[in-house]
Amino acid sequence: MTEHHDQQSEQPQETPQQAELSKELRELGQQLEQAFRGVVESENAKKLQRDFVSGLREIGSQMQTGLGSLKENPRVQNLTERGQQVVNQAQESQASRDFQESLARGVAFLREQIASFNERQKTGAVVPTGDMQSVTIEHEEETPATGETTRLEPDKPE
Repeated sequence: MTEHHDQQSEQPQETPQQAELSKELRELGQQLEQAFRGVVESENAKKLQRDFVSGLREIGSQMQTGLGSLKENPRVQNLTERGQQVVNQAQESQASRDFQESLARGVAFLREQIASFNERQKTGAVVPTGDMQSVTIEHEEETPATGETTRLEPDKPE
C-alpha cells in the first residue's frame, strides 16, 4: 500500500496546459470514434439496402411469373369478369357514393390538419406532444345514411 502511495506522489502534477491537451485529445478521440462508427454503420446500411433491393427484385420476379400463369387460367379469367361486374354494381349504389363523399371530406380535413401542423413547425410554434386533442367533425347531413339504429338488448343501459 505504501508503494502505491509512493508511486502516486512521484507522478508529476498536470499543468493547466497538459489538462487542456488531455481534454482536447479525449474529445478528438470521441469524435474520431463517432466518425468511424458512422462510416461503418453507413457501409452496413448500404449493404443491407442492396440486399433488400435484391430480395425485392426476386420477389417481384416470382410474383410476375405467378400472376402470368394465373391470368392465363380460364377459371381465373371468369372469376375476374364476375368480380368486375360486382364492383361496377357496388360503385353505382348510393351507399358507395355516400362513403366516397365522406371519405373525401375526411381526407380533406386530414390534409388541412397536416398542413397546419407543418406550418406550426416551420414557424416554431409550440406543438403539443403529450395528450391527444379532441377533434369535432361537423356533418353536413342531419339524417344518417344508414337509418335509425335498433338496439338488440334494450334492457341494458348504455
